[in-house]
Amino acid sequence: MGVSVKGGAGGLGVGVSANVGADELGVGVSAKGEADDLGMGVFASANVVMSVQDKVILGFWLVRAALDVALSRGANKNKLLRGTGIFDDALQSDSLLSIKQYSSLLGNVDAQTKSSDVSFMLGGALASQWQHSPLHVLAACENVEALLFHLTHRQTFRWCNLPLCQFQRFESANNIVLVPQLTGVSSKLSLFAIEMAFASIVSLLRSIANKRIRLSFTFTGSRPKNIADYETHLGLTLSFNSPFNSICIEKDVLLQPLKSISKVADVSEPQVSSSYLVDNSLLGGNATLSKSGPLTTLQPYLSLPDFVRHYIDAFSAQTANTGLPELAGKLGISVATLKRKLKEFGVSFRSLSEEVHRNHAVMLLSVNKVSNEFAAGAMGINDSTNFRRTVKRLTGKTPSELRG
Repeated sequence: MGVSVKGGAGGLGVGVSANVGADELGVGVSAKGEADDLGMGVFASANVVMSVQDKVILGFWLVRAALDVALSRGANKNKLLRGTGIFDDALQSDSLLSIKQYSSLLGNVDAQTKSSDVSFMLGGALASQWQHSPLHVLAACENVEALLFHLTHRQTFRWCNLPLCQFQRFESANNIVLVPQLTGVSSKLSLFAIEMAFASIVSLLRSIANKRIRLSFTFTGSRPKNIADYETHLGLTLSFNSPFNSICIEKDVLLQPLKSISKVADVSEPQVSSSYLVDNSLLGGNATLSKSGPLTTLQPYLSLPDFVRHYIDAFSAQTANTGLPELAGKLGISVATLKRKLKEFGVSFRSLSEEVHRNHAVMLLSVNKVSNEFAAGAMGINDSTNFRRTVKRLTGKTPSELRG
């Protein structure tokens, strides 16, 4: 998969930067610079989105999909954009939004459209535009594993498709499990955002692979009244009242080839023409179509909450020095500043730490069914009594109850 395409991308206004290296998946993906010890290619505060006001989301495709779906369900366009700071006459293909702006837009969509399937429809609408966004380079992926990895873990793609959702990845004997972690989303909007993310991934996999990929899903909530919407957009393999929300995919499915490709583009950082407008039908009709202009390379930024999650996940089982002072030092800011920045996202170091550890505990005990001793060691807890107490506090259940 090391063949690269250079130069512009023609009619899509999207270019792919050359890359001769290949990562462990053999797809030739690279982040800017060398990967750091988190393996995310993110270096201190310069590459971390420190505020919900920072404009890092490539918003054109996201706003277009939101308006398309909401307007088709009777929403008012002015009310959809009210309070978001998004102005349709200024939106171009490289227009950047902040996490706060996009979250506000989704809140308006949810409030104005009472249909039970809007979140799923929005996820599908995002996926339907993949050929006209930076996601088009994912067609170069050789198999499902490569496609799923780039879609859910490469930050350059995350910001133009699922900017409010990152995934914590786990592995069992036969499956890969992806647990959604939300950023900048209120508790009221969390299920909407998860449904949207799940539907988008299902639709993208189906569109790029040209076939339905076998996935299963778990939800913490009880079986919903609109179960038909879940089955239509996600499939029939659904579980409710589960310890966590997740996507599960069997390992043999991951190795399935997407298609026969004799010559493919390199999956690298996509570049977007700064003055190319794909469709102005929903944006007031005032924009002009242009295929010229400089290319803007999307950067592998990581939001501050996600950076903290990765930091905790990477080091908590290895060393006790994973507290606020150590993390603040890594970011080059004071502890007080770190606390204030996290509060802006509506989270704290403790809440993020508990989220990461809770997911880890559930995966070890409820999915992998490992012993208390093994799970305690994997979580960096040496005392058995403390381990049982910690699991009960994080999950509301004892280790034995989680194992079923």
